[in-house]
Amino acid sequence: MQLRTFALSTIACVLLLGSVARADILDTPIPKPAWTKMIGSLQVQRYGSGSPALILVPGLSCGAWLFRDTIARESKTHAVYAATLAGFDGVPAGNDDSLDAVDASLGMLIAGEKLDHPVLIGHSLGGTVVLRYGVEHAAALAGVVSVDGTPVFPALASATPDIRRDAAKQFYTAVMKAAPAQYATQSTETIDSYITDQTLAARVAALTLRSDRHAVASYGRDLYASDLRPQLPQLTVRTILIVPVPAPPIPAYYPPQMATMSDDERRTNTVGFYQTLIIGAPSLTIMPVDNSRHFVMFDQPLIFAQLLDTFLATLH
Repeated sequence: MQLRTFALSTIACVLLLGSVARADILDTPIPKPAWTKMIGSLQVQRYGSGSPALILVPGLSCGAWLFRDTIARESKTHAVYAATLAGFDGVPAGNDDSLDAVDASLGMLIAGEKLDHPVLIGHSLGGTVVLRYGVEHAAALAGVVSVDGTPVFPALASATPDIRRDAAKQFYTAVMKAAPAQYATQSTETIDSYITDQTLAARVAALTLRSDRHAVASYGRDLYASDLRPQLPQLTVRTILIVPVPAPPIPAYYPPQMATMSDDERRTNTVGFYQTLIIGAPSLTIMPVDNSRHFVMFDQPLIFAQLLDTFLATLH
């Protein structure tokens, strides 16, 4: 799970009403891609045209289906490049399932397509990927959007580098050694806690099980071990971090006291936690979204769309 923070410039609270989870969001009609090809360790599908181009990077075990709503909407006015990491969602695993390889592949995509200051949009692991690329290549981008993806794995934020490396090894071993039924059960239970609509959660869980287990273990190991916080002052490109603020029943991965807080207290607590993870980022705004969990784009699709469109409009 990719929880908690980004901050410093402005803190924007999203209190819009009327947006609800859509059980049919995975069925949103999208146009036929102009092309589909492997670029390094990414399978990329291109849709639409227009600037700035958008590059979509899904999270651990997820494919381009995560962004169907975004593809359908944004491809009307933008060139959209929907990426899937090698080994995820049925894409053949590569020889190098690492964040370094993903970073290099994004550079190959941008250079090969001659993209002029694209916007990177990532969820969870993909959110960490786009933050990482933003740190390293801020001048080449127009903006970065991370959806609950953070510069350090939240549960390991206070850990030493050695402890993070040990945790990364343990994650890899646990994923690789789990019996198939155990792995499927644990994956399904995790997704159930990440999405409020349980019918939708069941569909998403089934989709995530199409990913190669070694790829999941390898990318997850990199995620656990990484810490971008020392480099955050280099994240000078305009960036927003969209973060979930859960409503009761509160998932078990949150502190138990969250269950007794008011809505305002939960929002304040959530933003405060994310702020601790992004100290030093000079151009980053936190966008908390009420009544949502890790898959914000599924729990609050209308709000997610509005946040993204508003951000894109400010880049013109």
